[in-house]
Amino acid sequence: MSVRKTEAFFPFSPDYMSWEDWNGNFIIYYGQEPIGTSIEDDWKTIASQIAQLQTFSAYPVSDPANYENWQDWARDLALSINGPSR
Repeated sequence: MSVRKTEAFFPFSPDYMSWEDWNGNFIIYYGQEPIGTSIEDDWKTIASQIAQLQTFSAYPVSDPANYENWQDWARDLALSINGPSR
């Protein structure tokens, strides 16, 4: 009998959400992780915290400093976690 590896998954698209909704859903979905909240202007602080979490170390989480807006970073994060087929 093989044991299936549990993978991360995040089913929320930033395309139709506010930063507050997306950040809140991320906190709810990964509640075991120390993810903070912030206003949209400080999104890179939270994104940097997420990028450094052990849960996501197996995924190529992009440096938020390379992005102009949180939606593009969050979209790439979801693609990294979920893969292109989800």
